[in-house]
Amino acid sequence: MAENISTMTMAPVIAAEVFEIEVAFVTPYKLSTGTLTATRAVLLKLTDADGVEAWGEANPNEAFTGESSGDAARALKEALLPAVLASASPEPGRIDAVLDALLPKHLCAKGAVSMALLDLLGKRLRVPVATLLGGTLRNSLPVLWPLNNGTAEDDIRVIDERAAQGFSSFMLKMGASPVRDEVRRVATLEARYGKRVALIADANQGWSRDEAREFLDGVSGSQLAFVEQPVVKDDLEGMALLASGRTLPISADESVVGLAHAAQIAAHRAASVFSIKSSKNGGPLRAQRIAAVAEAFGIRCYMNSMLEFGITQAASLQHAVTIRNLVDFGHAYMSTLRLAEDPTDFSSFVRDGVVHLPSTAGLGIQVDESHVRRLAVDSFILGAQR
Repeated sequence: MAENISTMTMAPVIAAEVFEIEVAFVTPYKLSTGTLTATRAVLLKLTDADGVEAWGEANPNEAFTGESSGDAARALKEALLPAVLASASPEPGRIDAVLDALLPKHLCAKGAVSMALLDLLGKRLRVPVATLLGGTLRNSLPVLWPLNNGTAEDDIRVIDERAAQGFSSFMLKMGASPVRDEVRRVATLEARYGKRVALIADANQGWSRDEAREFLDGVSGSQLAFVEQPVVKDDLEGMALLASGRTLPISADESVVGLAHAAQIAAHRAASVFSIKSSKNGGPLRAQRIAAVAEAFGIRCYMNSMLEFGITQAASLQHAVTIRNLVDFGHAYMSTLRLAEDPTDFSSFVRDGVVHLPSTAGLGIQVDESHVRRLAVDSFILGAQR
């Protein structure tokens, strides 16, 4: 960080560098939409006129967000970053509004800008981003571990291994196997573990209404904490019908994109849990407004991830520790542990199944820029050249 920072809250951003990176998973990830062996992200580095550097990250996935990493990079290059570079004082909230007026959609790309500007402001003020978002209510959170689409026997091997490392919350990925098999899977795991572990089921839009109803009826006496996105994201009527009259909570994930979607879900009573994803929702400031809608309607928040690197994980954590209406369950801060490599130090914050908030300024992470450059499959720079 530059030693002599001006007294201005924000200084102009003079350079923006974008890196599209790709990394393999340690273990392939089986979802209802197929098996993933690697993930891509778009990393953004901003440098201001005082030499302060900051980072953001976009995690688009065509199956879930409708755009690719290439789409996000183009949106940054052609529209979003020129607006940031043109601003004399790029405060994060004001720039969010400018970008929303400039270009519809592209929330992941906008989220990268928002994260980087919050990181920049936090570093300039020498406070964590959580302080900018209202202040911390907690300094740590339990972390869940996801389980692939598969059998109870597959799950048991992973649960036993991860439970020995301190994890006690697990997400069961579903939507690819017959519903009756998934019901038996839950029963087998509950018979083995009882209350020693907590479970949620995530179908990733993989069921029809009838299939979702069959599953919910089959697990009605279970201890599942909630069932996430059982039907396609636009079927709010179906979500509301599934939620009506049941004690097992329904969580909206892919359905929760922007603020208007959150309001529609709340108005339809289509979910009692919102899955918050910092990149998908457009960065911490936009995600904060979604969490506020949830709180107003008595809906709880679950902090989820999009196969992320450490920058987005850090941005999500800075927001999470400020939220009053979190679910009493593990949250998705294990993403970097599932990657073959990550150019940040976020993994060091996860210990014994718990993620700990760093105390340093901004997003609180260290980014190894040389590592980023080694991982880059494409890159560009706008503004001042090196």
